[in-house]
Amino acid sequence: MAIMTPIPVGSIVIPDRFVTLCTHWHGGQGSMFYAVSSTGNLTIGTHPPRGCDTNEKWYLTLWRDLACDASYTAIAASNEDHDDYSVLQEFEDWCDVRVTRLEESYGLADWDPCDD
Repeated sequence: MAIMTPIPVGSIVIPDRFVTLCTHWHGGQGSMFYAVSSTGNLTIGTHPPRGCDTNEKWYLTLWRDLACDASYTAIAASNEDHDDYSVLQEFEDWCDVRVTRLEESYGLADWDPCDD
């Protein structure tokens, strides 16, 4: 079995069409969609959140939060029968795949920052 090289922190590039989607759907500075629309991607900052003692945990946390925001936003769009629903659903699925790959790459599938 080959040893997989961990996915480098900050290396996942969000396609432009999803960045644009985040720009139209963010709920202000506290939302992950705002983080994507303001930087064009997801990046770690200077102060890690509680429970994140490595950059890998921090990066995974950002992606998990983005996937949650994508899910909630897709649900809101479906309730409004909005034209962006299918693209939001596609973005949610795309984020979920990245989360799974990061969890596998970092060996953190069972990690919960609340347990630390």
